[in-house]
Amino acid sequence: MDNGTAHPTLPKSGIIRRRSLLFPLVGLLILTVLSTMAVGYFINYPFLYQSLHNKAQIENEARAAHIGFLLKHESNTLIQLALVISRDGELQEAFTYYKRDANRLMRKVLFLSETIHDVDFFGVIDAQGKTLFSTIDSGEDVAFPAEAIQRTLKGNSYTLSNSINNRWSFMSLAPILIQRQIVGVLVLGRWINQDLAKRMTVKDTLGLAFAGPDKTLTSSFDQKIWPTITPDSLQTCFANTLVTLDENSQKGLYYSPLQIMGNTFCLILPLDYEPIHQTLRDHTQRLAWSSLIIIFMILLLGLTLQFLILKPLHRLRNKALILIEVCTNEKPQISEVAKGVEGNEIKILDHAFETASTAIYSYICELNHQKERFEDMAIRDPLTGLGNRRLFTQLLEKAISLCARHQRKMAILYLDLDHFKPINDTLGHDIGDLLLKEVSVRLKLALRESDVVFRLGGDEFAALLPECAGGEMARMMGNRIIQEVTRPYLLQGHDCLIGVSVGVAIYPDHADSVERLLKNADLALYAAKDAGRGVCRLYEDLTKPSSA
Repeated sequence: MDNGTAHPTLPKSGIIRRRSLLFPLVGLLILTVLSTMAVGYFINYPFLYQSLHNKAQIENEARAAHIGFLLKHESNTLIQLALVISRDGELQEAFTYYKRDANRLMRKVLFLSETIHDVDFFGVIDAQGKTLFSTIDSGEDVAFPAEAIQRTLKGNSYTLSNSINNRWSFMSLAPILIQRQIVGVLVLGRWINQDLAKRMTVKDTLGLAFAGPDKTLTSSFDQKIWPTITPDSLQTCFANTLVTLDENSQKGLYYSPLQIMGNTFCLILPLDYEPIHQTLRDHTQRLAWSSLIIIFMILLLGLTLQFLILKPLHRLRNKALILIEVCTNEKPQISEVAKGVEGNEIKILDHAFETASTAIYSYICELNHQKERFEDMAIRDPLTGLGNRRLFTQLLEKAISLCARHQRKMAILYLDLDHFKPINDTLGHDIGDLLLKEVSVRLKLALRESDVVFRLGGDEFAALLPECAGGEMARMMGNRIIQEVTRPYLLQGHDCLIGVSVGVAIYPDHADSVERLLKNADLALYAAKDAGRGVCRLYEDLTKPSSA
């Protein structure tokens, strides 16, 4: 409600300062992001470049090892093929009749050279080491390795690499046997040429080259667009692996020594670093886009903070002060609330909510206490503190349910004080109230801890005995109450004597419902009063015939 008094408001200087600082703060965050990205880029670029470079070298080492394995497999295949052909019957027959029909052997050799794939040349040598026929195109006699021929004539197959007519090859030699006699040697060979280099090129490589100690033997790639293969590089290759780079063209060569059938060659693999640089450019591009996205998010966050948080908080400031005023029942002083938090709506709201929560908590605690008091007043006698008729009825219903479930007995006692009204009328209500309080104390002392005493109203009381074995126990408890209550009372210098009459009803002997049990206990009480008062009567006493 508006009572005509304006509520205190905080100065607006704080919020104005925050608005002026918001965008410089956003600019500082953007500058921080850009500088962090730049520093991270220059720190990680050399590491990433070296990592990619090492990865390329490892891949080339694996490729070189694979090429060596393929060459070894080629040599094994060639020696197996040489052994099979050397045992060919037609070749042996042609060799036997060579002196009579040299053309027959030549035709057989030429036929084999045309029909066997992946074999570049054939040769047939007699037992004296003389070359009879060879498919090598040369005007001069071809000189195959004499040492290898001698070892083969002794029965051993042999594989080696050799230079023939200034061309390098690797060949396999197998003995030709006729009737278990070695009569000659069969030579199968493959040139180390461009065809071999193409066959050896493995997946994901740009090609390869074989080189001797001083020159390149063959290559499967165009050497014009790659760094020059120098003699110094070849010499170094025979000692260990070597990598040469051309920074301008982003290309390089990987040199690795390779054993080919007894001779060491240099395997050369081209390196193209363009994919590596493309990868670095992709990383740089992603980094730039990430920076732009982060900057955009910062700007969006700043605008959101300004229009969706700061302005609503500014509007909530006065409402928070009103809340403090309502909860504390006094107007807060601007100097006290705004001290140290000028322009800070968050702290003002926090102070308001803390004050409101404390007040609400106090109100709720007070309401709970009042509720407990009201509930206690509803079931308690305000004078004696004993349970009233309502609580007696509730507990009696629960006690009957438990006894019915567990097949047990219980008893209720109706009590009515005798000669109480004269004392209350002559000595006054104060003495009467003191007498009722004292009676309630004595009733508690006369009963057990499991028993419950109630004041039903005026000078009427009741007792609930949930653990009662039968009528005799109930009668004993009633007589104990009579003895305790009839003792004299000294109240503010006055001697008071009263009595009490007791009526007892037992569940389930006398009744099996709440209404019947209360009615029968009331009948037993009237019977006790008719018997002269100060006695205890059970409901079952009413049904017994009186003695003459």
